[in-house]
Amino acid sequence: MQIRHPIQVIKKKVINRIEYKIKWNTGTITYEPMTELTPELLQLVNQWELIQHSNKKEKIIEKSDQKTLKITRQQQKNSMQLEEIKPQPKQLIPHKERLVENGVVKEARKIQGKIEFLIMLKDEQELRWTNLEEVKTRIPIALCDYLLQRIKFSGK
Repeated sequence: MQIRHPIQVIKKKVINRIEYKIKWNTGTITYEPMTELTPELLQLVNQWELIQHSNKKEKIIEKSDQKTLKITRQQQKNSMQLEEIKPQPKQLIPHKERLVENGVVKEARKIQGKIEFLIMLKDEQELRWTNLEEVKTRIPIALCDYLLQRIKFSGK
């Protein structure tokens, strides 16, 4: 008769009680309840449990690394999309010159309480400063376009 020794713990089974599937040197495989383990079996089970625990830790770390990598990739993708869109800084948008009716308003200034506009009339082809009344009568739409470019909306 041959004395059997445990070779390997194959798996743990927990239903009503804790049992370990043990492979023996004789080639047989049995389920041994935890309450009936010998010191030799306890040592083998302890080593197997430690290995299983470290494997679980590695899997958990690997999963968290994958999640972190996925989140990082998503954030990089989002930041690349944001870089492509790049918001324009809030500055005065330069007046887009547009020929309307007979001329264009280029600039405005206030001198001693009087408002003057730098205009270019289509028929004169030169820049000159003129008063508000002349601009209102000769090129009112150009004046409106110019003033609309200068309005700051509060966004409320």
